[in-house]
Amino acid sequence: MCIHSITTAIVYYIELLYHIPRSWFRPSGNILVIFEEKGGDPTKISFSRRKISGLCGHVAEDYPLFGKEPSEYENKRNKATVNLKCPKSTRISTVTFASFGTPAGTCGSFSLGDCHDPHSISIVEKVCLNKNECAIELTEESFDKSLCPGATKKLAVEVACS
Repeated sequence: MCIHSITTAIVYYIELLYHIPRSWFRPSGNILVIFEEKGGDPTKISFSRRKISGLCGHVAEDYPLFGKEPSEYENKRNKATVNLKCPKSTRISTVTFASFGTPAGTCGSFSLGDCHDPHSISIVEKVCLNKNECAIELTEESFDKSLCPGATKKLAVEVACS
């Protein structure tokens, strides 16, 4: 399903349930807050903004190449890549975690696995530091793919934006 049809479906759903006219929606940048509460005091509602200060990315060396023919590997779009992009006017200031191997965990709680390329952080720093966005490809030139034979290796990255 394409983004346009998803957006159209969401707008339709909101119009249907909450009677918000389509004319109120802009093409992008809409912020919608819906309160569904019975009772309570609406004068005591407060708002808070959440500022994104960190990003994560995680990809396995066989993604999206699994099931592809070797001739398709040449197409750059088929290379396993971690793409990171900070909010506007911020840059990647710190690489808080990077591991190529068998990292464990999820964003905010990544940890080293049994297999780890010790150059992972320096490789990610070289590609990403002080940039608004970056793309780290899992290539033979960057990472030691001979590490831990037989294991499907992954790259997990967490960065801070400021």
